Parts: sequence; structure tokens; C-alpha cells
Amino acid sequence: MTERRPSRSGTRYAFMAFSAALFLLFTPFEQTSGGVNSMVPKYLVAAVSIMLVAPLVFIRRFRLRTSSVLALLALCAILFHSMVMRPVPGQFIFLIAAHIGLAILLHEASLSWKPQFESALSTVLIIHAFFIILQAALFYVLGFGIYDFHKAIFGSHSRFAEDFLNIARFSGLQIEPGTYANYIGCLVAILIVSSDFSKRVMWTAFVAVLSIFLTNSGSSVYFVPVLIAMMAFLWRQRIRPSHIIVLVCAIALYLFFSGFITHLESRFLERDDGSLSHRMEGVAAYMATTLEEKFIGVGFGADPCVRCYYQDIGVAFNLVSRGGIVVTCALALMAFRALSLNGVVLSVLLFLIPLNEKIFFYEAPIWIFILFSATAIKNAKAPKTAHRDSGQLKFAGLAR
Repeated sequence: MTERRPSRSGTRYAFMAFSAALFLLFTPFEQTSGGVNSMVPKYLVAAVSIMLVAPLVFIRRFRLRTSSVLALLALCAILFHSMVMRPVPGQFIFLIAAHIGLAILLHEASLSWKPQFESALSTVLIIHAFFIILQAALFYVLGFGIYDFHKAIFGSHSRFAEDFLNIARFSGLQIEPGTYANYIGCLVAILIVSSDFSKRVMWTAFVAVLSIFLTNSGSSVYFVPVLIAMMAFLWRQRIRPSHIIVLVCAIALYLFFSGFITHLESRFLERDDGSLSHRMEGVAAYMATTLEEKFIGVGFGADPCVRCYYQDIGVAFNLVSRGGIVVTCALALMAFRALSLNGVVLSVLLFLIPLNEKIFFYEAPIWIFILFSATAIKNAKAPKTAHRDSGQLKFAGLAR
């Protein structure tokens, strides 16, 4: 029995739901209460996104892929650790389950609504790139100050600088430049691994990668080369070498004329960079824990150090160090699956994203990427294995 094709209104809703959910998830905003950032926005974003995307799994057949089963296993390991081994407040457990559950929901819905998901990804990336380019143009071309687009939309001031070690830093719609590099870098990576190759996808990825450099943040220096390497590997049979050369030349010209290289020398070689020092403090604090604490995990609640911004060390380190052996084993299953499906080279490139992502360990954006990494990626290996299905558990009765 063939599955009924959704109506035009259904496909239009899928595009709008994906676009709204992705924009909310990849554009974090803050609410301050008593001088402390409130967690309310993270609860609100998860709830709204779930309500937007949930109807899609009832319109088309819901198929739980093996990657989603492994993500559910990882979620169970995190919840077990958070409730039994190192208990955390109940509302935090709910937040973890909501975000990772949302990532699984989005991943499954995206595979059933692939064109709409791809269009939504491209749309959100173009929106972010447009606003940060406009912000830079207003500053450099028209001589205006940096206009705070984030405040205009969300009501809270973004953290940028017009003269940070002799360079202007832009954030576009994001709360700060580093946040733009991390979240948009993750979104570009999802576009690369989840979308079928087309010129539109290629140029969207190119423009988004260039926009990351406009942040003039330290994170951009990391993510841009990784994303270029992913594009060069996955699209090696689809794009001309000249395309990559054009992208690299555009980046090189920007580095030369913007003064970004001089800025990096001043920031990392002539003084102690704040972000880097926080990471070193976090790693030092973890290394100082006992062997038992390393085995069990330091827990998903409080950081093992004061004001060291432990999440800045990266998602991979946070999950392993906080969850100990229980969570590490669950994550290892996803890593082995990614390795078997996508090969060594691509798996290493994929791992570089969560390795340095300064996103909280439970947030949906990074888990969406992890889920796509544990799913067979087109052009990852030889043609006979590139399309190998990831295995499906079909839930009957959900097709409409």
C-alpha cells in the first residue's frame, strides 16, 4: 500500500515548522533575572519547537532509525546518571530530555520531509548571513556604529565590540560573535551532511562559511577550515577544484585586508585570551579530580570549577567527563556506527564539530548533528556502501 502524498498545505506547513524551529534553536537569546541568566528561554524554545514539529510525524509514516535508537540509549544513560549516580534538579532532567527528544523528533521528521527540511536549513542560514553582512556593511561602508539586530528582535543587548584589540567584532542576530560561529557553524555542518548536493546548497554553504569569518571570533578560525574540509571531501566528485579555490581566496583576501591576522596575534600570542584560559582552567579542574570521579563522572549539574565556563571546552569533553563510563559507552556506540557507515576520514571530520562546540551538552542543535553523523551520509564511502540503509523500526498506525 502506497503512502499518500501530503497536500500542498502540508508541505508548506512542514517548511514553516522546520524554519521556525531551526531559527529558534540556532538563535539563542537570554533573559536575565537578578543578574543571572534565566533558563526560561531554553524551556520555551524546546516547547515551541516540539509543538511545531510534532504534527509532521503524524502526517507521514514515522520510522525510528537505528541512529535515533542509539540517541535514545544515550539519553537514557544521561538520565540514569542524572537521577541515580549524580542527581540534579528535576526541572533540569526535564530540560535535557526535552532537547535531546526534540533533536530525535527533528531528525526523524527531516528524513520524511527532506526537501522541506533542506529548504528550511538554507533559509535560516541565508537570513543569518544577510543580517551579519548588513551589520558589517553599515559599519565599514556607511560608517555607522554596529547596529544591534539581536536587541531589536529579542530585546536583550548582544555582546559585540567595535574595537576589540584593533578589530570590530560582529554578531548579526546572535547574542555574541562566538555564538554566531558556533551555532551557525553547526548549522552549516548539518546542511552539508544532510542535503543532496546542488548549486544552491553549495553557494548557501559558501556564503554561510564566509559570514562566520565576519564575527572575527577565535571560534571562526577553527570552524571555517573544518567546514571547508567537509565540503571538499563530501562534494569532491560534484564540485570543481576552482570552487574551493575561490572560497579559500575569498577568505584569504578577508584575512589580509581586515587585519584579522594581526588581531589573532595580539589576542593569542601577546596576551592571555579569556576563552582559552577558561578552557585550560576547566581541563585542569577535571584532571585534579580523583580516579573514582573520573570513572563515575563529575555530574551534569554544577561545574567542577568556579566561573571557568566548563561548557566552553566542547560538547564531547563535557559529555564524557560529566557522564563517566556510563555515558561514554552509550556515545561509543554512536561513534562506532558513524565509523562503520561513513569511513575513517569523514568520521574524524564529523567528530571535530562536537569536539570544539561551545554549546551546552544537552542542546538540540548539537544532537541533531550527532544524529545525522550516525546516519549513512551520501558520498561518504564507495557507491556500494554509501546508500546503505541505517535500519528502521516502523511504527504502524501512524501513517495518515
